[in-house]
Amino acid sequence: MSNSKKYLTRFAVGVAGLGAAALAMTSTGAWAEETSSDGDFQMQIINGQPAAEGQYPWMVALADASDLSYNFCGGSLVADDVVLTAAHCTVEPAPPDFVIRHGSVDIDATDVYQVADVHTADRYNDWTFANDWALVKLAQPVPGAETIELTTEDRADWGVFEVAGWGVTENGWGSDELRFVEVPHISDADCAGAYGSEFEAVSMICAGDLANGGVDSCQGDSGGPLISVQGSRAVQVGVVSWGYGCAEAGRPGVYANVGALIDDINAVLDTW
Repeated sequence: MSNSKKYLTRFAVGVAGLGAAALAMTSTGAWAEETSSDGDFQMQIINGQPAAEGQYPWMVALADASDLSYNFCGGSLVADDVVLTAAHCTVEPAPPDFVIRHGSVDIDATDVYQVADVHTADRYNDWTFANDWALVKLAQPVPGAETIELTTEDRADWGVFEVAGWGVTENGWGSDELRFVEVPHISDADCAGAYGSEFEAVSMICAGDLANGGVDSCQGDSGGPLISVQGSRAVQVGVVSWGYGCAEAGRPGVYANVGALIDDINAVLDTW
């Protein structure tokens, strides 16, 4: 099995080169098609649908400061001036290199916010993707911000999640409109069965249709929230992190486990 993990930012490719988490990309688009050795298309997020305006008011995108049309990761507002995202989205770019986009499901209609500071998880491992979370401090608060609650629980069974992003869809391109999909929680035991020792239950959680595939997050969705919606209450349970391919049977999406990491996250939030 190749060590080609699906969630990788433009900065990681451009600055670090094809390292621990290599991704095949071409110049034909922001997120290009990845193929297997037999040429089958792999980079698919299937059965997603457009999000309604206001459905995920805490949703943000991370974009290249020198090319605002290029949004390379997702994230969530956890305070009016703080975004939770994936560590692998922030380990390369410095605060002046990227901005936060927020305020609409249409990425072209979002407002742009400058970044003041970044805290990448102290124990983040860029080979295993363990502890894959980071906090981004905005230079100014988002007016009237609606934030998402972070779970303090690490449940054995969350049922069905929602995950959203502007990343690659089944047509092989990123979406201008925010999309979401429902993904079932997969047990630690089943995820370990799929990924072996690469799955670290102390900081990761898995979701997807293990038997059939077909629903998943994909390139460009990294850092976005894995959400449990119960009635009118939504809590963030995970952060889009990694996986092999997208929406493939037997290869679920892997997420940073917020409930297991909440003490570390709050320790940083308390200082900001």
